[in-house]
Amino acid sequence: MTHKYIFSHSQVRNQGDLEGDEVDISNPGQAIQAGLSLLTEDRQKTGLILDQSVKWNVSVVHMANTRGRLINERQETQNVDNYIDAIDIMTPSIFQEVRFLSGGNQQKVVLAKWLYANSNVIFFDEPTRGIDIGSKEEIYKLMVQLAKEGKYILIVSSDMPELIAMCDRVVVMRQGKVVGEIGRQDLSEEKVLTYSIGGIL
Repeated sequence: MTHKYIFSHSQVRNQGDLEGDEVDISNPGQAIQAGLSLLTEDRQKTGLILDQSVKWNVSVVHMANTRGRLINERQETQNVDNYIDAIDIMTPSIFQEVRFLSGGNQQKVVLAKWLYANSNVIFFDEPTRGIDIGSKEEIYKLMVQLAKEGKYILIVSSDMPELIAMCDRVVVMRQGKVVGEIGRQDLSEEKVLTYSIGGIL
């Protein structure tokens, strides 16, 4: 399974094993129910609704998952506040439209949305593209923290230093197929590039 297929609307079935359980996914809703989430490479186009509030964007998936049940609005607001505090989203109000937040804080809003939806497997697709150095460091720290809490973090990145700094294992794909796997101890730019271009180690 690749992250693009799992979260697409192509109706292509993706079967695999997740924490010892067989999963069969053919649409984004099933992926979310299985505890998978995706921080897309273009957060403004596919990760957020820019003219909606921070609160709306953080709670939208959770609300969809609880459709048909009574919602305690006060508790919902408190839950969103808790996630804003937990990952340090800088916003003057939970009712602020996300279009007015910095790139780094917009990325945090997307992450908060998936954490509130109780995701255990999080795909970060080009997670620090278009954000400043300070925000990059914050995103990296959040990834490490989530991994320590037992979340599965998968990074899709064209930033080689980012991969080497953050990953315990790198899987290289070419034309949709796995062509190499490198553990932390052997990880280097040279080895990743060699697999990428089809060379021989």
